[in-house]
Amino acid sequence: MSKKWIVLLSLAGSVVAIVLILMWTLFALSSVSVQFHSTINRLTLSQQEIVDAGGFRYGACVFFESKKASEQKIENKASESANFAYLRVINIETVFPNKFIIHVAEREELFAVENGGQTLICDRDFRVLDIKTSSENKQGEPILLTGLEFSKSNIQIGDFLDVKQEAMLKFYSVMLQNNRDLSQQLGKFKEISLGTYQDELTKKEYVSMTITTFQGQQYVVKNPEFAFANKMQLLFAAESALFNSTTDAYGNILDGDGDVIYVKEENGIYLPAEQAEAGTVALTHELLAQCSLVVDNLTLDPNVERTEKDIYYCLAKK
Repeated sequence: MSKKWIVLLSLAGSVVAIVLILMWTLFALSSVSVQFHSTINRLTLSQQEIVDAGGFRYGACVFFESKKASEQKIENKASESANFAYLRVINIETVFPNKFIIHVAEREELFAVENGGQTLICDRDFRVLDIKTSSENKQGEPILLTGLEFSKSNIQIGDFLDVKQEAMLKFYSVMLQNNRDLSQQLGKFKEISLGTYQDELTKKEYVSMTITTFQGQQYVVKNPEFAFANKMQLLFAAESALFNSTTDAYGNILDGDGDVIYVKEENGIYLPAEQAEAGTVALTHELLAQCSLVVDNLTLDPNVERTEKDIYYCLAKK
């Protein structure tokens, strides 16, 4: 071997040695801390308990440590200790050269799911945070949720429910998209009941979501799997236009231009009408009290192109 190759190999070996030394010294994990990103109401964990649950290997190179594995270990700790059920790991940040920061938040109670003689208190991800014998169902308390389908084998605190009606997993984010934060959701919605219905034309079965508010209104969102965010936007717009509107001297509800709102009944369904004509009636609060506000989409036929704008609202007799 020539002197040139010996020199080159020696240099390469030296570079590799230096890199390895740096990795196991300069980049060796030396500390892990915790940063909270929410108000703490129910968490009783210390920062050290959270760090210990991650099973971090101090002294190991930060480039080769699996942060996802540590996140999962912390999340899975709830199966051993109920105190971890309320903990949400947002992510683990690497602070160069040799530190980790665990970003966490407290999971918030959103649903009270009926399960036989128990009530499962769940967050937006349907993680079971607590198990009670009953739910108070008061404003500010978790929303009573009935009709939810999920596996029911030996449910424990810390488990995630494998929800069949997948639209419910989007409920929280859809409400945020429509400017309804957690406190507004808990203050407005008293109960959500899930069921099914069959499309008259296609005979396909879809999920139906019936929402009851603390103000006594009833809203029905049909097929929330399709255009859920748009349907809720339309529902809130219709709610504002109908329930928060002014009336004339005869009790007729007026639109934004001060004109009477007319509806036309067809088989128990009241559809908006352009003007007073044969078969139409003026909308009143008395009539509203007898109806549910329904949001639906046009029939989803594979032979017809539909978009998320192909939705409408109507009033249906309760």
